[in-house]
Amino acid sequence: MQESKRSVKVPATVAIVDGSTAILEAAGLNGVCTDQNLTVVKAFGNTTNYLKDENFISDLCELLPDDVSVIVKAAAHEALKSNKRVTLGELNFGREPSVNIVITPFFGGDAAGLQLLILFTSNKRKSKHSSLNTPGDLQLLTRQHLTSLEQELAEAKNNLQEAYGAINSSNENVQSFNEELQSANEEMHSANEELQSVNEELQTVNRQQQQTNAELVESNDDLNNYFRSNTNGQLFVDHNLLLKKYSPGAVKHINLRESDIGRPLTHITTNIKFETLVADIQMVMKDGLTITREAESSDGRIYQVMTMPYIRQNTNNTDGAIISFYDITELKKLLAALDISNQGLTDSVAAIELSREQVRQSLEKEKQLNMMKSRFVSMASHEFKTPLTSIQLSAELIGRIALELDHPIVKKYTETIKNAAKNLTNILNDFLSLELLETGRINPILNEFDLVNFAADVAEDMQSLAKKEQQINYRHSGRGRLVTLNPSLLKNCIINLISNAIKYSGPNSLIEFRTKITGSYLTITISDNGIGIPKEDQKHLFEAFFRAHNTGNIPGTGLGLNIVTRYTALMNGKVRCRSQLNEGTTFTITFPVKPN
Repeated sequence: MQESKRSVKVPATVAIVDGSTAILEAAGLNGVCTDQNLTVVKAFGNTTNYLKDENFISDLCELLPDDVSVIVKAAAHEALKSNKRVTLGELNFGREPSVNIVITPFFGGDAAGLQLLILFTSNKRKSKHSSLNTPGDLQLLTRQHLTSLEQELAEAKNNLQEAYGAINSSNENVQSFNEELQSANEEMHSANEELQSVNEELQTVNRQQQQTNAELVESNDDLNNYFRSNTNGQLFVDHNLLLKKYSPGAVKHINLRESDIGRPLTHITTNIKFETLVADIQMVMKDGLTITREAESSDGRIYQVMTMPYIRQNTNNTDGAIISFYDITELKKLLAALDISNQGLTDSVAAIELSREQVRQSLEKEKQLNMMKSRFVSMASHEFKTPLTSIQLSAELIGRIALELDHPIVKKYTETIKNAAKNLTNILNDFLSLELLETGRINPILNEFDLVNFAADVAEDMQSLAKKEQQINYRHSGRGRLVTLNPSLLKNCIINLISNAIKYSGPNSLIEFRTKITGSYLTITISDNGIGIPKEDQKHLFEAFFRAHNTGNIPGTGLGLNIVTRYTALMNGKVRCRSQLNEGTTFTITFPVKPN
């Protein structure tokens, strides 16, 4: 009989040896060998007529038809329970003939335990063994199987209750463990926070340390750069007079090498003759004072040596000394030269004091002379005015007689006499005005008056003094015509400016006289097209007794414009001049309409 080619999942350990399988197949038997759970462990013979063709399935109940599966399962349970063979007869597998199934329990060894041998035979002969052919037997078997299942269910229930209790106990243990774990976690979290706080403190300390290190590096760099840039010599010694540090400038004063660091200062030779250096260092460290001395080098140069204590900031204690060398040779030379200069300066100061006294005496004499001059001018002006008035009156009288007698020569000379007397009168008036200004005796009183009528009258009076064919053209513009000024001083200013325009302009010329009120200012402008004023003379124009170089023989005292600018200033006004040589001159006076 051929071995079945079915694909049945079989465990690695099989209870029936290959020899027994070969015997069963040689006997023409078909069946399977299962464990107590009806899991197929070995198949033999041709089982295709009895089992489903299901690949990779080893559960016998799933391989059998459904109605047969229940009966076989109950019979297998009975065989295992009774440890006896059970035969199932005339089972319908859906084809003829019916099938008998023989289930035999056997011991498969220590490893496999109790197993079942299940044989499938066609119903050609009846088995002599115990069988379950009748319906009553099947019902009994079924009831027994149900009872067994109920017992197993009860056992399973008990097992489940025991497992439930164990689970509850385990849950309680787990909960207790979780609580302990949570407590440990909280302690660990607290420890972690403490560690984090400690870590932050460490980071802060680390940053401070880094900052301190950076500051130390920067301070060291500053100190090195200071030493490198310091041309003066400096030595640093400790309390044992051991050399700690020196500046590059100290090398030329003292024979120093890098290997001298740490050596006693007394073992190092110097180029400076300074026998008291060690004693000064010891005194400085003892008393905390600063000692300054002068010393001379072997090449004749003079040094100022300053010894001061080296103080530790953290303890404020003296821990050595600093010796600084300053080359003062040139300073000494300068001081010697300064002493000589000071002596010369002292002599010069004495001479200056003498000159100052002489100047003071001269100023005093000049002041007396000026006072005498002022008194003389005042006296002379008053003394000259009386005869000048008589001369003018006499000339007027002679002129009238000459006009009646129709004597042209007499008329000509009388006009000359009158003009000369008038010029002399103007000169005396200028001197009197200047003397009043110099002595400060003019204190103008400001009054409100009609500017237009005032200026028109002055223009009319001056027209009578104009040259032949000269025209004085007056015009006013702007709003208002009332001003608050001193009429007498203003008239003197206008007359002086128009008189200059008449004198320095030729006949048949036009003199423009303008007044204008705009906003809070009064502007008076007098323009001519006369000889003009040289540019280099314009800056001196308002100085007393100054006359431009191009005035020639034209009479004048050089006081008129000085008096105009001073009268104008007394009324808070300003005078400006604009002139072009050989083209004419314009004078502008500006006043505030209501001056303070």
